Amino acid sequence: MGKILGLLGMAIAPPAAAFAFLQTWAKAHPVLALVVLVAYEAVVLGLGFAGKLVGGTADELNKRWKDDLARTIDEGTRRRFSGFERRYRESVLGSLRFIDLKGLATMGFYTPELDEVFVDVSLAHSDPTTVPSDVLGHRQTQRERRVIGDLINQQQPVVLAVIGAPGCGKTTLLRHTALLVCRERRRRRRKIPALLYLRDHVQAITEGTALPDVIDRAAPVGWFEQQLRAGSCVVLLDGLDEVADQQNRRAVSDWVERQIIRYPLNDFVITSRPHGYETAPVSGADIVQVRGFTDDQVTRFVRSWYFAFEQRSTGEKSPEIARRAEEEANDLLERLHQNPSLYELTVNPLLLTMIANVHKFRGALPGSRVDLYSEICQVLLWRRQEAKKLVSELTGDQKMTLLSGLAYSMMSRQLRDISRDDLSAEFRSSLRRMARGMDEQDFMADMTSCGLLLERERDMFAFAHLTFQEYLAAHHIREKQLAPQLAARVDDAWWRETTLLFVARANADPIVRACLESGTVAALSLALDCSEEGSELSPGLRGDLDAMLRAVSDSGDDTSFRNLMVQVVVSRYLRRLVRTGEGTRLCAEPVSNRIYQLFLDVHPHCSPDVPLGAPDEPVRGVWGDDALSFVEWVNRLSPGVTFRLPRQEELRSSPTFAKLRPLSPWIIDSNSGLPYQEIHYQTTREELRSDLQADLGTMVQLELEEPPNGFVKLRHHIVETINAASARGSSFRKHFPRSFLDAACPKGEVAYLTSLNGYITAMQGVPLSRQGQAMLPVFDDLLAAIHSEPSRLDNSIASWLRIAAMCLVLETSEDRQEAFRGLAANVSVLQRRADGRLPANETIILATD
Repeated sequence: MGKILGLLGMAIAPPAAAFAFLQTWAKAHPVLALVVLVAYEAVVLGLGFAGKLVGGTADELNKRWKDDLARTIDEGTRRRFSGFERRYRESVLGSLRFIDLKGLATMGFYTPELDEVFVDVSLAHSDPTTVPSDVLGHRQTQRERRVIGDLINQQQPVVLAVIGAPGCGKTTLLRHTALLVCRERRRRRRKIPALLYLRDHVQAITEGTALPDVIDRAAPVGWFEQQLRAGSCVVLLDGLDEVADQQNRRAVSDWVERQIIRYPLNDFVITSRPHGYETAPVSGADIVQVRGFTDDQVTRFVRSWYFAFEQRSTGEKSPEIARRAEEEANDLLERLHQNPSLYELTVNPLLLTMIANVHKFRGALPGSRVDLYSEICQVLLWRRQEAKKLVSELTGDQKMTLLSGLAYSMMSRQLRDISRDDLSAEFRSSLRRMARGMDEQDFMADMTSCGLLLERERDMFAFAHLTFQEYLAAHHIREKQLAPQLAARVDDAWWRETTLLFVARANADPIVRACLESGTVAALSLALDCSEEGSELSPGLRGDLDAMLRAVSDSGDDTSFRNLMVQVVVSRYLRRLVRTGEGTRLCAEPVSNRIYQLFLDVHPHCSPDVPLGAPDEPVRGVWGDDALSFVEWVNRLSPGVTFRLPRQEELRSSPTFAKLRPLSPWIIDSNSGLPYQEIHYQTTREELRSDLQADLGTMVQLELEEPPNGFVKLRHHIVETINAASARGSSFRKHFPRSFLDAACPKGEVAYLTSLNGYITAMQGVPLSRQGQAMLPVFDDLLAAIHSEPSRLDNSIASWLRIAAMCLVLETSEDRQEAFRGLAANVSVLQRRADGRLPANETIILATD
């Protein structure tokens, strides 16, 4: 009503007031006055209509927007001042602090923090169809190894699908990434981690719940939406393959694609096993494969693991704690290297964690390897599924029964691979008795998903490693009481490991008795191994084995049995091999005095320079020709496998190398095939100067003294070099000894780790003056002769060779003189070895391809 009265007032009052002031003009111009009045009233009417329209709209907008505007202001205020981001980061850091060991059978008193033991797994771009699905895959040696930090947090957001086998470290990688994002937020483009285990959110995702609500329903309303819209998040989605139902898995994959489209400014990382990803791929994702641990990564993890436990058990950090942890880690690493089948498991971080736990809390490997294999099978078959609350149609014991029956069948048929049809036949009848809702195809898919079985090629399956097949077959034999089947096969190498795994938890008497009755090298060797690894053996049988070993050193009339036992002892030594970085195998230990004595019994002329020591200590003082003779003797005793001296690159890339010092094993030259030493002696430049000082008398009397046999030509070259050097300065000849020494051997304490063959090779490419080029071939021939027969190296010959080497120092450029100084130092080392000032450390270690 007020609005209407106001409008009437505006329509009447202004025209009346105007007429009162302008009535003379209005009377004079009535038509124009009427037009002005009509125009004014039209404006008033228009304003009234517009005012009503605007007022009504404003009222309507007020009704509609008032609550939303108030809510927006309230939510924005809450987001800004709630402190949620700080609390969220603290929650992430707290929940991801420790490594996840749920599902492991062997647990220690302490769960290590993730930072204490984390070793970043390597990634490589890959086709998902080529990613191995078994727990071992294969140890990668290619150079292209990237970490996740190289791929995310770039200027352009990325979508990564991280594909890998069970236990390869996918979940741990995401957990550690979330920790790093929280800690390093100031250095990152995307500062908020959002880690989701997809198996826990299947229902919400299939119902279409938006990503912000799936991440954290307790967050202030709109907080995650705002962060995602701004591109501030790293979205980490773990375990696409753990969405069991395939239709749900496809729905989850579709949902992920929609979230990537809706929030395109963020990094997305999704993990899966190969099979799970193949059935539900994410469009537009860059696919990277998780690589297996390298040797260096294995070593770093083991050392970190033991240091974490030792530190927590004492509550302190000290050199003593570090030393103790180092000793335990080295013990495990050494045992792993001595057992290649165990070491091959370390490519998988989960299996390596179980190995470290079993070694730490159940006893030394490989004695406890049955416990280890049992735990691995339990964890892969059912413990991890239970820990993640994943439902399975079959119990763990039922799965074990099915797989162990398959393993025994494959061992009996001497198979490593089995066709899909044969595999289905193996499972069909047993599955019908155990489960209604699972057929053999479902079970095969479950077993390949857990990683114990793999499809090597289309429709051809195998166990991930022969070790698992052998262990499960032994388990089946124990459960079904089939020990006589093993006793009948003691001569068959195919069954050897299965037999040892069986006796580790069973009475070894029937097996050992069958071995003694057979009397072959393979059977007797197996009997001795069973006595060491078996859980039970009668005292009578153990006494028989001890008497058998004593026959090796007995010089009685039964030479044929003694020769047989020599083969048994040698074959057991040769079986303990470690893997080298070159892909070959090396004996885990140098040849012992016990075994070298067996060689001396038939080759008495090959006696070492020093008396043989304790039976189990490495032999020392063996010369190169005798080492070659020993290799020939070994190969006659072990037909089928050819052994040789190692190459330098094999030795240096093996775990044996680090523990050889101060021994000097004989190695073979790849080009000439001749043996030479990997010498672990050292000499310093000061020692070399001392030797040269003693040689100066020889140098001054060069033309008067008769050189050793064969050194006349070398003397000629040395004299020419010295004369040329003397001519370079007026004071050189007068003060020749000191001047020559200072020029050829500058002051310093640089140590030479001697490897004579390496220096001989290095000097071939060194540029020399004309005089040096003339001297080098003569010097080289004499040096090679001494190298092959070091006992010839008396003081006089050593003096001449050192002088020649130092003369050659003067004939090359300053930056290339080191090779000749190294040669002179090697001559000093060999001289000290020949005259007894250095110990006789030459030994033998064997290699095979």
